[in-house]
Order: sequence, then structure tokens, then C-alpha cells
Amino acid sequence: MNSAKVIGKTYSDFMHPSLEGKDIKILQIINAETGKLEGRPFFAADPLGVSIDEIVAFETSFQATWSFDDHMVPVDCSITAIIDSLDIEEEGPDDNR
Repeated sequence: MNSAKVIGKTYSDFMHPSLEGKDIKILQIINAETGKLEGRPFFAADPLGVSIDEIVAFETSFQATWSFDDHMVPVDCSITAIIDSLDIEEEGPDDNR
């Protein structure tokens, strides 16, 4: 599972029937340690109804379909959770990670 920030929303008049009523959001990877956005924006199906500026978890590949009641949805990226907060444990001098 990866984390990203929702930076926008797309609109489409034509989509697969299994996606009717679902939004497609624009995400950008967020570095959990620095909070900075990284990489290029990308699209993700939104079965949860998240808002712009929320931090979310997402899945890609065949696991992306697991967020939907019907697992035969033609998506390769979907939002799976809303992240309320991130707690990052900093390395101490004796940690060997």
C-alpha cells in the first residue's frame, strides 16, 4: 500500500458501467517523512468518496479491484483508505535499520 495526496478530480461522460457513480481522483505520491509531493500525478478510481487535499492509501495492479463490491472493475489504481495521521518513529543512535 502506498500513500498519496488527492490533488484534483476528473470528470467523464463515458465510463465502464461498473464505474457509474464513482469518481476518478488525481493523486500524487507524498513522502511520509517530509510531507512533500513527489513524482508525476496519476489517476485513481475512488470507491470511498474522498475529498481534495486528503491523504489516502492506494493500491495498484489487480489488488486495485478489491476496493469495489464487484471485483470485475476495469481499474489498475484505486483509493483504499483515508489516512488520518502519520506517526514516523525517528531512528535513534542505537537503531540498526
